[in-house]
Amino acid sequence: MQKDTTEILQQLSTGNARFLEEQPSLPEEHSPSVAILACADARVEPSRIFAAEIGELFVVRNAGNVASEYARESLAFAAELGVNAIVVLGHTDCGAVKDALAADPELSASAAAIRAHLGNETSPDEAARAHARGTADKVAAAIRRDVPVIAALYQTETGEVEWLERGSRTSTGK
Repeated sequence: MQKDTTEILQQLSTGNARFLEEQPSLPEEHSPSVAILACADARVEPSRIFAAEIGELFVVRNAGNVASEYARESLAFAAELGVNAIVVLGHTDCGAVKDALAADPELSASAAAIRAHLGNETSPDEAARAHARGTADKVAAAIRRDVPVIAALYQTETGEVEWLERGSRTSTGK
């Protein structure tokens, strides 16, 4: 059932009222400790997944957690703010990865960017892992500060985060 604009705004206003009732501690400065590049999928909400408070995470989201020019610039800004790590958070059952596996790569820049990391992977979840790793490499190469870049996969079925490497890529510090 599709909602009209009035219903949507009422739902959002009700949610904001609940948020204000909790009397959140709002940070005075913008000083996150971790940056996360995540998919825009509504099931993948980094602040909730990591039980983070407002201001702890610098979150960049787009369909397929693609390291687009804009995403890389945002993560570079986060590095300049002094984050201690950057996490590339892919997820299982990712529609953008499934589309990249099935689509002609010329259909979209996102599908082509995802497909570039897949090699011969045909399983959507293994492809999501490969894409998270490849994206972490691309992000690490673009960051001028020495910040660890870590690939991870969120399990949409269980809520668990799988760290794809115990070590991490380190940006080149260009």
